[in-house]
Amino acid sequence: MLDTNFATDATKDHLTAARMATLLREAKSPNAVAFREQVLAMLYGVRTTAVEAAGKRYRRPQQEEAAGHARTLDAILCDLLWASDHAEALGFCYRSANRQAFTDGGTKASSRAYEWQVPVLVSAELIDVRVGYTAWDDFDGDSVVLFRRATRMRATPALMAIAQRHGISADNLTDHYHKLTSKLTRLVVLRAGKTAGGRGQMLRYPDTEKAASIWSEVERINAIYSRHQFVGLPQPQVYRLFNCADADGFAFNKGGRLYGEFQNTSKERRKDVTIDGQPVVELDLKASHLTALYGVTNTPMPEGDPYSIEGLPRAVVKGAVTAMIGLGHTALTRWSSKSMAILLADLGTEQPLDAKTFSRRYPARMVAEKVLKRHPVLRHLSPNTLDWADLQFTEGEVLVKVILQLGEEHDIPALPVHDSIIVPKDGAEIARTCLGATFKAVTGQLPMIEMK
Repeated sequence: MLDTNFATDATKDHLTAARMATLLREAKSPNAVAFREQVLAMLYGVRTTAVEAAGKRYRRPQQEEAAGHARTLDAILCDLLWASDHAEALGFCYRSANRQAFTDGGTKASSRAYEWQVPVLVSAELIDVRVGYTAWDDFDGDSVVLFRRATRMRATPALMAIAQRHGISADNLTDHYHKLTSKLTRLVVLRAGKTAGGRGQMLRYPDTEKAASIWSEVERINAIYSRHQFVGLPQPQVYRLFNCADADGFAFNKGGRLYGEFQNTSKERRKDVTIDGQPVVELDLKASHLTALYGVTNTPMPEGDPYSIEGLPRAVVKGAVTAMIGLGHTALTRWSSKSMAILLADLGTEQPLDAKTFSRRYPARMVAEKVLKRHPVLRHLSPNTLDWADLQFTEGEVLVKVILQLGEEHDIPALPVHDSIIVPKDGAEIARTCLGATFKAVTGQLPMIEMK
């Protein structure tokens, strides 16, 4: 697997597929301790040489500081090995170096130790790194940030060889490492609206009755998960993220999705997950935001697949609807680079196209006209008034209510994955009924639910 990873040039898709390094694992076997001690000795050696080359005297770490170095390196090494068999990402994982992220994520690793260990691991040729970057695009004459990517890293063959000499590989990590249970320090997060520099900054959580009520709901959800056994996933914990929290009139009504580390588990691995010994099923709200838009505007929804329009691939229709909801208006004049990349990937071998051919065959204006004939309800969209953040809030409210009802009234744990929930198979029918009824009660529109 490792040889294949390094024989393939890493593309943007590979780097995007990387999963987050949680830094929540610690050595439990003598082999893992010996592995860490060997690598740590190498890092100290590289660091000492660099300090002395600069004409300074190297200061040996004190006992408590050295213990922090060991804990941090344990977590880094295990995450690198865990990511090494993720072929879709060529073994890459990522981690924000933001110090607040270490605190909020409950990691036992030290941000200060992480900051020096990663560069030294690079110098020792034990990890391969792709420096983080910001992707920009021009839309309607303005330069906007599409997304930011944290630095990606992966184990090199040299590091993997050391691990193998200690009998450690991606296949037997649970024999050598113990997963710590982190405690989230912030169950509800407020983020300001996006700026030209990218994502909005985190805002202070207010001390109000409404804020306390939302915090309490998330605590109740996590209490539900603590009563059940999950195999194939990290112990679920969630937090709720509200967006555009600096907008005028913000009242915890923008965004509001639930997030958790378990959502990083790939679809392939989710097939092997069990809850309380039961296999799981996923209940997916089809065209969730579009269906909610019909409901909240009290507009009758046409029958059939909402993304089926004659002469257009389903993926193109879905892409146009998603773009309009994201923009908050229907003046879709061109495909953004991000939308184009997603659509070309979705069409795949069925219609192998390059960007220029795609734009000629499916010009954005033409697609928008056809989509609006099928879904004139999209004309109700309005930036900052009825757009993605408002519809995501509606969706979030549905899932919070469903998860609490299933967990507290039926003892069925339900894990949110954006617009779907994962439940034990024996509770699937109750969950489907509850999800449909709650969506109808919140939006006024009965949803389409697909069981996977």
